[in-house]
Amino acid sequence: MGNKSSSSTMTSTEVRELLRTAAKQLSAREEKALRMRSGEGLGRNEPLPRRGQDNPEAQAELLALEIELKQKLAARATGKKTTAAAAPVRSKEKDKIIRALRRLK
Repeated sequence: MGNKSSSSTMTSTEVRELLRTAAKQLSAREEKALRMRSGEGLGRNEPLPRRGQDNPEAQAELLALEIELKQKLAARATGKKTTAAAAPVRSKEKDKIIRALRRLK
């Protein structure tokens, strides 16, 4: 069995050094996975890579998700609720349909 250390926490400097030495023995995919897991994959100011650039459908869906998330983030920052989280609107027609559906059970 290996030696147990008194502390299992590694500093970011130790992780970087360990990854640098292990990179010589690992495949590129393994090294990338370890860097991502430890948070050492990208620089702090480096933007995330864009996905879906070659697929217009995926690109449109990702853009819609990004817009929705930015709206929710802005609403959270201002303390307002988003329209998606609003309470449902009741109406006579809707209540009538619900009662009819409940009778069918």
